Amino acid sequence: MDDLLQEFIAETRETLEAISGEIVGWEADPGDRSRLDAIFRFVHTIKGSCGFLDLPRLARLSHAAEDALAAVRAGERAPDQSLVTVILAIIDRIGEIVEAIDAGEALSEAGEAMLIAALDGAIAGEAVPAVDTVDAPAAAPAVRHAPKRSVRLSVDLLDRMMSGVSDMVLARNQLARHLRMIDDPRLESMLERLSISVDELRDTVTRTRMQRVESLFSALPRLARDSAAALDKSVTLTIEGGDVELDREMIELLRDPLVHLVRNAVDHGIEDRVGRLRAGKAAAGQLRIVARQAGNLIIIEIADDGRGIDSERLLAKALRAQPERAAELAALDEDGRLKLIFEAGLSSRDEVTALSGRGVGMDVVKANVEQAGGRISLTSRPGQGLTIALEVPLTLAILNAVLVEAAGTRFAIPRQSVDEIVAVDGGAVRVDRVAAGAVVLLRGQRLPMVSLPTLLGQSEGNAIPGFLAIVSLREGRFALALDGVNDTQELVVKPAAPAVMRAGIYAGQMLPDDGAPILLLDCAAIAARAALAFERPDAAVTEAEVVEPVRALLFDDIDGVRRMIVSDAVDRIEGVTAGSVRALAGGLWLTIGARSIPVWAGTGAVAGEVRKVLRLQLDDQELAYPIADPIEIVPLPQEIAPAADPRGVIAGLAVIDGEPIELVDPLALFDDATAIAARPVCLLHGAESGWMEAFLKPAIEQAGYRVVRRAPPGLPVALALAMEDDADTPPVPALRLSRERGKPLYRFDRAALIAALKDYAA
Repeated sequence: MDDLLQEFIAETRETLEAISGEIVGWEADPGDRSRLDAIFRFVHTIKGSCGFLDLPRLARLSHAAEDALAAVRAGERAPDQSLVTVILAIIDRIGEIVEAIDAGEALSEAGEAMLIAALDGAIAGEAVPAVDTVDAPAAAPAVRHAPKRSVRLSVDLLDRMMSGVSDMVLARNQLARHLRMIDDPRLESMLERLSISVDELRDTVTRTRMQRVESLFSALPRLARDSAAALDKSVTLTIEGGDVELDREMIELLRDPLVHLVRNAVDHGIEDRVGRLRAGKAAAGQLRIVARQAGNLIIIEIADDGRGIDSERLLAKALRAQPERAAELAALDEDGRLKLIFEAGLSSRDEVTALSGRGVGMDVVKANVEQAGGRISLTSRPGQGLTIALEVPLTLAILNAVLVEAAGTRFAIPRQSVDEIVAVDGGAVRVDRVAAGAVVLLRGQRLPMVSLPTLLGQSEGNAIPGFLAIVSLREGRFALALDGVNDTQELVVKPAAPAVMRAGIYAGQMLPDDGAPILLLDCAAIAARAALAFERPDAAVTEAEVVEPVRALLFDDIDGVRRMIVSDAVDRIEGVTAGSVRALAGGLWLTIGARSIPVWAGTGAVAGEVRKVLRLQLDDQELAYPIADPIEIVPLPQEIAPAADPRGVIAGLAVIDGEPIELVDPLALFDDATAIAARPVCLLHGAESGWMEAFLKPAIEQAGYRVVRRAPPGLPVALALAMEDDADTPPVPALRLSRERGKPLYRFDRAALIAALKDYAA
């Protein structure tokens, strides 16, 4: 209601400004019919709006003015000077009341009754009373609120703003890609500031286009009531999720389809009272509309408890209309029969009513939804009801996407849908062919696999994929086979062409930093197209089911010795760029993005010479093991000879192709690296913690600390970092940063900060 009231106030102000000239012109020429009509429309609009918003004072004034102006328009009353004076006084008073409502001020009603009486001729127009603009003294002073300022913009202007922000995001991504080749901390700092500003601007502009879907639902209760009354039915409408936000343009595109679906539910789906009672149902039908957000999609469900769709009847009507399709129609499954409802000229009703039965509508609904980049699905329960789900994208949303390759073409996958990406040749996964499909075994869990190149019809089903994206959906997880993985970017989502969306596996299109458009994959639609049957997420493969021996990765170590390690312990094999491994804080550290990972240095690794590492993971710990080259994955022999390794890192010796090979114990690696991995924790404290994380985190990590903004219970914090003017006292000893250059610990003095942190640790 607050949003509606603010919209009413803004509209009233705009209209008052727009008709101010009309009012002056009408006062000079009361016989001007066009100006009279403009003023009449204004008071008529005010009367209708304030009745809904429960503003009785405005309703009384506008109603009286409307009656008087209606009499003038009908020729029943002459627009003399006294009438014009009273009308102008009422319009002025309406403006004063609106401003008082916006400011939260109380305003006296004195004189308003006399204004209304003057319209009826009880008081001479020349004697129109002056209306007080300040309330009489009250027992408690009214609380004054600053009025909210607003401005109305055209949707075209918002589109241009969003397009400009999209170009800024693209330019930022292009700049970031080129700056990766330049090792300049100053440029990185400036890029970080630019990224923060662009992200804030993007979020602000995106919010200006968003609108609650309650504006889409507001007309539906009256629509359902009138439709039910025309058919002598009783329908109870329930609406949920009105606070979900959707792009304004999308709301307009969905308005007509939603109206049609509600009418269909009342006319086609819900039975009349007699029919419902015979079916053992309540006399009043239930119609439920629910809106919710799922990732980058908005889902609107229209569900009724009526008769559902009779697919056999639909099939018979389609066969009568097109007998040449008999073979095709006979081969349709239940889902295919239900989709016949979307064919032009086909209706589930035999008779034509005022609301439906002409075979025009559901095909248009489907076309409109697809034009918006969405899709429509049906779930029919004969005798129990029908649920229609509209899935539409947040058309102009900007989201993180993983850029991948399949069959020589690039695609994007929503980042929030991807749990992880693993290399098939890294030994962490096993792909088993089962009948015409494939199953992936990943850390003891069996997942169905879908080959994207095969789904696109560009490769054979038995081709070995290069990478697997582990996709998480509401129903479960599956592995999406890919040829390559390129990058992760923030991209703008826009609708693809209807012909592309009809493919059923895309959610829109995106524009990456190289300017070549790519399609955004809809992971849920891919799973549906592949007809996946998900196991429970916790359904682990039992030991009896795994008959193959344990596998191990054979590799050449950096000291020239060939060794092996259980492949399940290796998350992936990763190439390392020059300078990524550095000697810091008493050990070797690998920097990947914004993270630092301890490096095993027991075999004599030198910081600048490491080029490949095994990424090992144990619970929440991670370790990089430097190697020279990976060789192959081999079965681990059951006979393991014990080894007398003083460090305890070599678990034993196994014979591979007649050669004894050392088996590395991954648990021993983590035990030996615990002292390195357990870095002291630095807490970023106070109102500037976000700025510190953005600008100072790399320097703090270089000093050997782990950085957190909020310490979970039980985590020991060694030191806090705060601004010297922050009044909030940190819970642990703290280093205070100064805002003034020349002070001992100036916040932009990176070298001094690192030295201070290292001194504290020592």
